[in-house]
Amino acid sequence: MKVLVADDETMICEWLQFCISQNPSCQLAGVAHNGQEALELFEREEPDLILTDIKMPVMDGLELLHALRAKNSQVRVVLLTAFSDFDLVRQALRDGATEYLLKPEMQNDMLQDLLNRMAGEVEALRGEDDRDIAGMSRAHSVISRLLRQERELGEDELETLRQCGARWRGSGLFALAVWKQKIFNRGLLFPSEGSVRHVTVFDFTDRIHMIIGNFSRTLSEAEKARHLTAYARQVQQMNGCMVGVSAVTDNMGRIPFAAAQAACSLGEGFYHGEKRLYEPRYPYGELARRNQEWKTVCGEFRVRLHQSQGYGRYEVIREFLDRAQSQRILGVEMVCRLCMDAFDLLEFEARESGLEMEDGETLRARLSQCISLKEAEEIMAEAARPWSVGASWQAPKSKNISLAMEYIQSHYGEQISLEQVAEQVYLNPEYFSRAFKAEVGQTFVNYLTDVRLKHSVRLLENTALRVQDIAQQVGYYNASYFSTTFKKKYGMSPYEYRRRGG
Repeated sequence: MKVLVADDETMICEWLQFCISQNPSCQLAGVAHNGQEALELFEREEPDLILTDIKMPVMDGLELLHALRAKNSQVRVVLLTAFSDFDLVRQALRDGATEYLLKPEMQNDMLQDLLNRMAGEVEALRGEDDRDIAGMSRAHSVISRLLRQERELGEDELETLRQCGARWRGSGLFALAVWKQKIFNRGLLFPSEGSVRHVTVFDFTDRIHMIIGNFSRTLSEAEKARHLTAYARQVQQMNGCMVGVSAVTDNMGRIPFAAAQAACSLGEGFYHGEKRLYEPRYPYGELARRNQEWKTVCGEFRVRLHQSQGYGRYEVIREFLDRAQSQRILGVEMVCRLCMDAFDLLEFEARESGLEMEDGETLRARLSQCISLKEAEEIMAEAARPWSVGASWQAPKSKNISLAMEYIQSHYGEQISLEQVAEQVYLNPEYFSRAFKAEVGQTFVNYLTDVRLKHSVRLLENTALRVQDIAQQVGYYNASYFSTTFKKKYGMSPYEYRRRGG
């Protein structure tokens, strides 16, 4: 797949080039620094995918999108944007943009997932000689995109679903969710009784496959609920798998809500581990509210993960999994994504520290397909094994110094001082300074600097954040001083380090 990059920030372009170069399915078609350059490159190189910033000089991302669609081009266009540009994003999606990525949240694994998915779609379209099959593939992609949205569908979108072959009646609609693992193994069996017809099927997440169904005859509200439970239980028993189900709706426009509800019902199975039917625990409105709370919890733990080191990272993710179970975080993708972030950090740090994570690739593959809390806990424990083995000789002798090191790991992004940390562990500053150097093997200042620089390296390698923003995140409010300190440690500036790919 040929990929064109368009952004007026040089560092963003270089980071995207680096990520694209890591993907064997992708080839860089060129780099443009405004929409006009991108349009000229498009006409010359004919890329399959364009990654473009919204705000650029000469011609911005929206104008570029309009110019491409005016040429009847079906090239995939993914927008790179900030939170403040979301009104422009909505307009762009209405005008034919494929997807969007938020720059502040953009990470290598997220971008690789996007590139792999786009490459798969491009390859599928290229490889199909039969135009009807190609049309079905495109229709499935459109249906999936529409029904994974977290809002009610409008009339124009419902008409698009009809054009893609979806047929339904406005009564007795519902969603069933199963783990995709079951689809890969042998497909799903359904009851032969004809009271239910299938409207459409699609992949809801990397782990969940969704079936939208419709009762074929008029039923009372009570009958719909009874029929749905009976039908879903039959599907579960016939296949010996977990099934999550939504409530019944008579409005096709609300099917995205039903799909999300069914996915969260299936999420209950992530914690129970029993192969049975899981019905809705909350109405969708309550789920939406809890979903925001779960995102906040995940965000807080993600910050703590990046602030920790070694075995401390495993302890953070273990605490998170305990919290996920007690609070029943039903957005399973959120839980597994945070586990994957922790795995990546542990693997990277082990490699940098000369430790060996046994069967790292096998563990990563298992984690990417994990559908139970128990398995997630086992995988993370295995990933942390190199650190647990080395924890005894790495730990300082006294409790006070151990607490001081933990405090530094949690607060390195703040303007902390020796006196402040000494006060936290109830020691005289002069005594603390001597004891810290004796037990840790380096001064307080040098240790704090090492912690900050190690975290800056991770951010340079795995995010598209500006160097100035990275400096602030790791506790340097003067970007120039950060660059000087970084160069003294690594022999090159942060800009050079990112350009060379570490």
